[in-house]
Parts: sequence; structure tokens; C-alpha cells
Amino acid sequence: MKIDISCPRCGDGHGVQSVPAAHAEGVSTSYGTNLTTGVGISPSGLMPIVGTTTVERTHTTALARSLSMAPALRPVGRLVALGLVLLVPALFALAVFARALQQPDEVGLLSILFAAALVIGVLTMPSVLIFCIVVGRNRFNSRILRGRRAAHAVWSSALYCHRCGMAFWPFSPAPNIPAHQAFLPEHFRWFVWHAGDYVDA
Repeated sequence: MKIDISCPRCGDGHGVQSVPAAHAEGVSTSYGTNLTTGVGISPSGLMPIVGTTTVERTHTTALARSLSMAPALRPVGRLVALGLVLLVPALFALAVFARALQQPDEVGLLSILFAAALVIGVLTMPSVLIFCIVVGRNRFNSRILRGRRAAHAVWSSALYCHRCGMAFWPFSPAPNIPAHQAFLPEHFRWFVWHAGDYVDA
């Protein structure tokens, strides 16, 4: 069976490229160095620190973004680390109140428990908020990962015409995917994300 890869809008097949290839052309990585400054502690006191770091940057064109197979995954590693660091003051307060509970006669057991609940509750609030954000991001990432296989089947079978800036499918790779109709990249992306069940993500 012969598949017609000519663009349904302009009728030309010379400027047609697969969507994965068109997307890959728009994503590049560069490496460089940045100057880093800070303050360090030495036996003689505070001292300035100057150094260089190697950085990696990813550059994405507007076309590559509009032809993306899925939304970018949301990072959670740094948020988890920050949430754990912000729990340290609450742990110190817990140790202080545990020590105070060993001698409850002077202030009263009820007063110590009330103060402990109040202070530890206030100190843990930033971490709780951060962990709520982490849970939301994990749900979002799980939804994207679940739908990627179905979206990839639709995305990888599409073609993009550089001449008229339209994407199309030479054949229908899944139900509800119109074959040989030209779509703007944003509309094309809607079909792909809908196939992955994360169009409203």
C-alpha cells in the first residue's frame, strides 16, 4: 500500500519531514562556564569565595515547543531537599520540648504540650506546604508518564510541512485522528496530548 506523504495544504512533498525529526532539530544543548561567588567560614572568620562552574543549557525553538509530544515533567528533587532542610528547626524544637516534658512540674504538662503543638506546627508549616506541592507535581508527572506511550504512537507517525507550517498524518494512527488533514502545530499538539489523556494538564 502506497502512503501519500505530500502536504494536504500545498500538495508538495519536498518540504515534508517527520514530526520527531522536526522536533529534534529545534532542541539543542550548550555548555559553558559561570562565575560563582559566595562566602565561606575559615578559622580567621568569613572570607569571600570565587570560582567557576560548568553549566548545561537546553535551547528549544518555538516550533519544537509547539510540536512537543508531552508537557515537560515538573522537577521535585530540589523541593524535597528544601522541605527536609526546613524540618530541621522543628526537630530541634521537638528535642527541646521532649527535654521539658521530663520536668513538667515547674510549668505544667498541659502548657508544655500546648506550646509544643503550637511551635512545632508553625515550624513545620513551610515543609508541609512544600510537600503538598511535591505531591501535586508527582501526580502530574505520573499522569504524563502513563499517557506517553499512546501519545508517542500518534506523535511519531505525523509529518510536518516546512513550506506551509502545517502538521498532518498520512494515515490515521488511532481512532479520532483525521488522516491527510493539515493542522497548525498547536492543533496538532492538542490531538497528541488528547491521545495521551493529558490535554488539560
